[in-house]
Amino acid sequence: MHEDFILAEIFYLVFSQLAVGGLAVLLLIPKGLVGANFYRLMGSIYLLVGGLARCANLYLNETPITFLNFFGAGQNYESVFVLSFVIVVMAYTLSLWFKTPIFTQIFFYLAVISGAVGIVFSALSYLPDVQFPGAQFLLPLQFLVSAILLGAVHTGMWFGHWYLVTPELPVHYLRRYNTLLLCSLVAMIVLFCMSMIFRLQTQDTTPLSFHKELIFWMRLGIGFAATLLVYFISWDCLRPKSVAKDEVGATRASTGFLFIAIITVFLGEFCSRYLFLSMQFLF
Repeated sequence: MHEDFILAEIFYLVFSQLAVGGLAVLLLIPKGLVGANFYRLMGSIYLLVGGLARCANLYLNETPITFLNFFGAGQNYESVFVLSFVIVVMAYTLSLWFKTPIFTQIFFYLAVISGAVGIVFSALSYLPDVQFPGAQFLLPLQFLVSAILLGAVHTGMWFGHWYLVTPELPVHYLRRYNTLLLCSLVAMIVLFCMSMIFRLQTQDTTPLSFHKELIFWMRLGIGFAATLLVYFISWDCLRPKSVAKDEVGATRASTGFLFIAIITVFLGEFCSRYLFLSMQFLF
């Protein structure tokens, strides 16, 4: 596969999963806790990210990226759900400006469902090429968990900034995003370990070349170990003892470390997708 094509596919997978996961984890915040401006910001960000993923999807299907093609019929089921996600997120974001709470809720859940189904279809499209047992279950599961991991760290970081706008927000809602970050990261590590066990038991697997071995260790060192370290630092900032001393400072510090976690998570997921696409094995 051409290197440019692999890079576009990595971009598509990571950004489509970020858009869906980032929108879905807004469920951690009760309605009415923050103003509509936060949801408008999140809707606009994930509309942009979803739109970029749609452009990458067109490129991968060797379709010219034009306005008509962008909103045209999909080339396959995956393309249909990617386009549906973008359109429904657009409707969701507009409904926030027109203050129609019923339609906002409907569009939100439709966007999450269509996005999740699109992620599953994107995973299933690789099944003919992969080399590990149980791929029909493990690969969609990894893509969905990756979406939650990317969404937790990204939306959590933006929610942490909202404490500057509304300092009286309860701190335990920011802790929710930290907890979800940990849970999704642990799930990714478990899936990785299962894949490595399968790899040891599978014959004729593609060996790691020197540069792929470097990327493999980046996946472990940055994507897993560094993210786990940043989580514990962020968790320490939000301990009741730390919050009691300086609540504003604690939320600011935690948000700053979540920003660092965005970098480590993104690097880890980009490395994972590169290894997956080039070696047809779960990393």
